Amino acid sequence: MIKLVIIVVVLALAIFGIVKLLDKNTNTKLKPIISIVLWAVTLLFGYLIYESIQDPIRFDKLKEKRFQVAVNKMLDIKAVQQAYKSINGKYTDNLDSLITFIENEKFTIIERKDTSIIDVEKNRAFGLTVQANGTGGYFKDIVVTKELGKVSIKDSLFKGSDRYKRLNVVKIDNIEAKIDLKSGFIKREDLKIPVFEAKLEKSKLLTDQDQSLVAKEKKVVSVDGINGEYILLGSMEEVSLSGNWPKKYGNNE
Repeated sequence: MIKLVIIVVVLALAIFGIVKLLDKNTNTKLKPIISIVLWAVTLLFGYLIYESIQDPIRFDKLKEKRFQVAVNKMLDIKAVQQAYKSINGKYTDNLDSLITFIENEKFTIIERKDTSIIDVEKNRAFGLTVQANGTGGYFKDIVVTKELGKVSIKDSLFKGSDRYKRLNVVKIDNIEAKIDLKSGFIKREDLKIPVFEAKLEKSKLLTDQDQSLVAKEKKVVSVDGINGEYILLGSMEEVSLSGNWPKKYGNNE
């Protein structure tokens, strides 16, 4: 940006110098015309360079707006996949299955309460007796659970919105980009652990933008940016529910 500002200043000074030189050596009748033409050229160059400075700034603002919409969609997918796994024991890559799940399944509301009870076996082993006032002997901590009822997953996660029906599509500014969804299992010793991955090419969200800026964005490596070519959630190679976006876009843990 500093380089472009220097160019603007140099061009303006150079053209201004030419104008002054022509003022001294050009026919009096042509001087006004030449001066107007040269100043017009100066202004044109200034405008073009100003626009070249503003283009990346506008691109960054638009990019962040679109990426935020994509991340919000990823967070929806994450919430639904976690709910799906809690009931089915695995994730899915089938959008129709997720939609059916959202519309028909319910969360069970559980109340959990920590309490202590007499450890009968330990007391018997040591010949101890708990007194009537609750002293003496051994106790053990337990968690008592109680089912309070059920709540619709649709109402719980989407609160009346039907955006879940296009869970794998990001739509903004007349741009539609599809999220690639995969699921499966990975082995850890004798365990098969369910995993899933949601992936969206950043370039698909930026098809109407300057492709040189898009190419640069795909190579981003920054703590404040979304690194690489994709917006990613989860992994097919390791147990992870994290996204590759920074905190400013939303919770990626």
